[in-house]
Amino acid sequence: MIVDASQDCNVFRRRWSYLHGNLSPLAHLLRASDRVHWIRFHALPDSKRYAEHEIERQEILRRANILGTEILGADAACWLIQSCIEEYSTASWRAQVVSQGVCLRSPDPEDDFHWIISVVPTQWRPGAFNDLLIEVADERAGPVFWMNQNSNAIFAPYDGGFDLFPPSQLDVEHMRELHPEWLSSYPDGL
Repeated sequence: MIVDASQDCNVFRRRWSYLHGNLSPLAHLLRASDRVHWIRFHALPDSKRYAEHEIERQEILRRANILGTEILGADAACWLIQSCIEEYSTASWRAQVVSQGVCLRSPDPEDDFHWIISVVPTQWRPGAFNDLLIEVADERAGPVFWMNQNSNAIFAPYDGGFDLFPPSQLDVEHMRELHPEWLSSYPDGL
């Protein structure tokens, strides 16, 4: 276990750069990369995007915790990566990121702004991140993803579903077979 958070951030930066070159650590950019394997699952039946009541919120959490555990592993050492557009980040969020000593600043490749990116070592545990998962589902949090420190697998929830970036295409096919009813009916998988 690495105690120095800034040291852990440097390990993350080197790993990310090795795997993804100059690509910013933002899950929505990974989908367009030809260097990764990708699959998307919807958070609710019939591709419904937002929960309207508690039963639907519980379904989002159920699917999130199942998929997160399958792709990352229970109790797996991960990095939690949270992002916010610099101009929209709150003072308290920036203070939290700075106090952790793990801040990255990354230009957006398509627009004229910067992302503030927090990288924190953690362990994936089913149910441990439910509050954050609901914030993401309700669009009350910026981009978030977990990356397994050993396998490099990524679990990236968004409002409406979950993007998974497994280590291999074989893993993509396995995930597709496990949860076919959660997949998009569109040919592009979105």
